[in-house]
Amino acid sequence: MERMPSEEEVLLRMIGGDELAFSSIYRHYHSSLYIYLLRFCKVPSLAEDLVHDVFLKVWEIRERINPQLSFSGYLYRIARNHVFKTIAKLSTDEQMREQLFLQLSHHDAGLTDLAVRAREYDRLFQEALSRMTTQRLSVFRLCRQEGKTYDEAAAILGISRDTVKKHMVLSMRFIQDYIFRHGDILVAVYLLTTII
Repeated sequence: MERMPSEEEVLLRMIGGDELAFSSIYRHYHSSLYIYLLRFCKVPSLAEDLVHDVFLKVWEIRERINPQLSFSGYLYRIARNHVFKTIAKLSTDEQMREQLFLQLSHHDAGLTDLAVRAREYDRLFQEALSRMTTQRLSVFRLCRQEGKTYDEAAAILGISRDTVKKHMVLSMRFIQDYIFRHGDILVAVYLLTTII
């Protein structure tokens, strides 16, 4: 990363509309942000597009930046939210998904194979299940895999219906987050277009 004289000073100038200060921030964080986003999406051209989107957002909302707080934390939070929104959009926008698949097919025809995505999703799904607490896993299996109602699961496990509901919400969130963090963008899209 390029070294900046004083990040707070550069941020203050950027907040005031100084494009040279913005360029300095961009150059300083570009490569590390690119690597961070590439870990989520595994598609270099998409990661580069996401980096540009994030910096455009930073420029648009620069007046809301507090230069005394961690700018890198703020930047990476914007980036993480943006990549998750992009994944969610890919899962519902067929045209956007087809464009991504077409772009990927130029790099590796095998990447678009749905069976490969499904296998990778299944592997990550099983890994996520293996990392859950015993009770949360029991609740998930009863409700989602065996089709029991919350009331039936509560009776079987001897816990309240609200506890079952809480475990289900937390388990679904955990599985999605695990797959987002450890899979590529196509696996995440597969997750969002299928029912767990």
